[in-house]
Amino acid sequence: VIMKNSIFTFVIVLVAQMGFASELDSILNKARALSNNKEYTEAIIVYENYIKVSKGENLKEVYIEIANCYFYQGKKQEAVNNIKTAIVKCGFTEEDFIYSSILDEKLSSYALSVLYDDYFKLRQKYLATLN
Repeated sequence: VIMKNSIFTFVIVLVAQMGFASELDSILNKARALSNNKEYTEAIIVYENYIKVSKGENLKEVYIEIANCYFYQGKKQEAVNNIKTAIVKCGFTEEDFIYSSILDEKLSSYALSVLYDDYFKLRQKYLATLN
């Protein structure tokens, strides 16, 4: 009986987590669709909602996608701030600046030039969270 209850509880938890994951995917897909349609203000709102409900997991790309939205609106400082957040909270690296398929190339060049002197301090903040 205990084994059946444990298995039942496990299945309920698993189903609940799968529902939550598909809800997160739905939110992220909506944000990306808005961004693809150049509805950047709305996309940013949906991305930020995703960040709130995602419990901080796998957000590196999301912060970069938000940075792109700000950049496309001409809001370079907000774009750079989101890249800073990606560095400090998610470990965005120098290699990511170069090889990211998500980060806009012009934004990458701009942000790297602006953040170059601060990059290692920002990276150290991220590394400190790993200890």
